[in-house]
This record gives sequence, structure tokens and C-alpha cells, in this order.
Amino acid sequence: MRRILLSSDRSGSGKTLITSAIMRALSKKYRVRGLKAGPDFIDPGYHKIATSFPSINLDLWMMGKNNVKRSLIKYGREFDIGIIEGVMGLYDGVDTLYSTYELAKVTKTPVILIINCFNIGSTVGAIVKGLKYYRNDVNIRGVIFNKIASETHYNYCKNAVEDVEVLGYVPFDKNLEVKSRHLGLVTIEDNKEVQDLIRYASELVEKYVDLDKIYEMASDEDLEVDLPKDDENKGLKRKMAIAYDPAFSFYYQENLDILRSRYELEFFSPLNDEYVEDAEAIYIGGGYPELHLNELERSSKTKSWLKNSSYSGVKIYAECGGLMYLSKNLIDENNKNYNMVGIFDIDIKTKDKLTIGYTELEAINENFIANKNSLVRGHEFHISKPIRVNEKEFVFKVRIGKGIVDKLDGVKSNNTIANYSHLHFSNFQQKIVF
Repeated sequence: MRRILLSSDRSGSGKTLITSAIMRALSKKYRVRGLKAGPDFIDPGYHKIATSFPSINLDLWMMGKNNVKRSLIKYGREFDIGIIEGVMGLYDGVDTLYSTYELAKVTKTPVILIINCFNIGSTVGAIVKGLKYYRNDVNIRGVIFNKIASETHYNYCKNAVEDVEVLGYVPFDKNLEVKSRHLGLVTIEDNKEVQDLIRYASELVEKYVDLDKIYEMASDEDLEVDLPKDDENKGLKRKMAIAYDPAFSFYYQENLDILRSRYELEFFSPLNDEYVEDAEAIYIGGGYPELHLNELERSSKTKSWLKNSSYSGVKIYAECGGLMYLSKNLIDENNKNYNMVGIFDIDIKTKDKLTIGYTELEAINENFIANKNSLVRGHEFHISKPIRVNEKEFVFKVRIGKGIVDKLDGVKSNNTIANYSHLHFSNFQQKIVF
């Protein structure tokens, strides 16, 4: 699969919308696979709207270099071009490690910059030059300007750029603003206007950006990669229940695909008070439970089912928003209390300071996620905070990150485990058996 990577000098440059618009425009002629650098659950939803195919995350910290290349190859089959959206600025990571820049190197992918030119003109030449020459081993091929006010403005910007091909621009348009909230863009589950927004943006891209040149710049250079070992659990077709609705929508597509090879997946909505009969495992991902507290408190059938399943020894795995839902009480910003499932004797304040960053967890004991003493990498991304934790059993010691309490994560009750960390299963899928 040919591949190109779209990056910028910073967050807020318009990467997601322009990347999605380019994906949609190219989809009229090619089979396009969307991909996203870094640990992001929201932007891939926009990619899926644009291409009609699931978008795939590529994260060097959680997955490792080899697994990133494996995923790129696996999900590139039968596609003409893969378009990777970068994360933050080109060089932002742990210093420059685990950054979009490093991903471009590992995957041998050329880079096209998207630069927001609102309130600047010729200065864009210095920004592009700085990004290109800050490191001498990054292949920056082109640049697209965003928020261009006029042809004169565009020419000022274009004439200032050296050694990088200008591929066009997206004009300033107040109708191109994407709704956002505390953890990023509004999810596609809560943004019903996203279809029209991407369609309109793609029309502008078709008019003002050289799409043929983008396709020509994409690389199809081979990647060296170690093949995975056979998965001894693959093909075990039991039933797994997965929570999915606007409150719980944070799942990596590859995680679902790994689980789908072992289970028949059946989705249920806590917001609609649903449950799944005879589920042998349950997975509750992250999301925005804090925006749906009334409905979740009233989900009596779902709550009873989850509690009874936990007491019966069914394996339940929850992340972040799932942890919140399985706790006893959630307290909103007005100090109003909402009763949740109550598997864990934990009270959580739904809105506090932002916790964001990569995590590394060490398994304290053997569990259905990790072997004892093994290391698991993930990431944290939440504004909630535990204010009372009356639980003693945890499965992870936090080496990097914050966790639930006292540098511990993965609270455990019976066969139920809940983390603040989000995990990517590709790096330890031999152990994820639930």
C-alpha cells in the first residue's frame, strides 16, 4: 500500500478535518485506509466517516516498532493508499521519541505538512523550513496551508516556502470549525453534523489542493518486519459482550479485531439499559460517562447483570470510563452523587485536572491480562479523579503514569479488572484471553 503522513507544527492546526477531507476526496478514485498516529480514539472516527473503513492506530510506545509495521502491512492489504494523520506537532513525543517524526522514519513514509496560516503570512516559510531541517532524516515532501484569507494571502505564504512543494490550501471558512470538548473533538457518536462537515471540507480540498500530487508523493517502499507467532487462542468462538454507545466508545479497531478472532462479539448499550445473556467475557471501554450520569444511574438491568456476572466469576475488563461505571459512585462538578454498578467500592469525581500521558505498568501477580512481573504499556487520558478508594487488590504497579491510587492500577474483584490505563492488545495478544 502506498502511504503518506499528514503532520503539522502543533495541535489545533486543522489536521483531522483536512486529513479526513483528503481521505474522502481520494476515496472517489481509490480504496483509502485511514490511520492515526498515537493513542487516539476520537480522530479515527472521522476517518471512518470519510473512507467508510475503520481507521487503525499506530503507536510506537504501546505497540513497538515491529507491531506498528505489522499493523500497517496487515491493514494495508487490498487498499491503494494509506493516509496517516499525525499527532500533535511533528516532533512532539517523549522528547522526539514516539513522535510522528519517529513514526515516519519507522514506516518509511513521506510527510506532508498542514500549517494554519491564520494571522501569519510569509512567516510560514520559516516554520516550514524549521520543520524540514530540524532533523535531516525526515522526508518532508509538501505543505498545505489552512485558513487562507485570499489569493494574495496564499501567494505571500507560497512565495515564502523553499525546498518543499506547496500543494494548495484550504480557505478560511467559519463553517469548517469542528466542535470540541475537554478530551478533544466531539466524538462522531455525539456529532451528527460530521458527515456534512467532511463532505463540505472535501469539496474545498478538491477545488484548492493537488490531490494527484499527494498520491504521487506517497511511498510504497517495502518494510522489514518479523511475522507474528501463531495465536494459540485464535478461533475460540465464545461470546464476549462489549459496551458501545455515546458513553463508551473508546476502542482501538485492532483490539476489537484481535478479540473477534477468539469470540463472537455482541455489543450492548448501558445507556439503553441493555445486557447480553450467556456472555463468557465482558469488555467496557472508555468514553464519556460523565456526560450521561442520569441515564447510567437508571440503567438498573445493566448494572444488576454486570454485578451478578462479576460475582459469578465472569471475566470483565474495563478501562477508564468503564472503571468509572463499575465504581460505586460518581460525583459531578456540583457535588451531586450518582450511583453506578458498585463492583468496586470507589467514589470518583467526574471533573478534576486533566491527566494525560503514556503509562507503563508492572504486573504484581498473574492475571488474565499479563504474566507476573511483565511490563504492559498504555496511556491515560481523563479528567476524573478517585476521591475515595476502599479496595486492596490491584494487579499493576505503575512505573510510569498515575494510575488509580498510590501508583497502583488495575483494581481487581473476583475476575473483574479495571484500569485507568488504556491498553493496545497487539503487543501482548498471546496473553489477552479473558
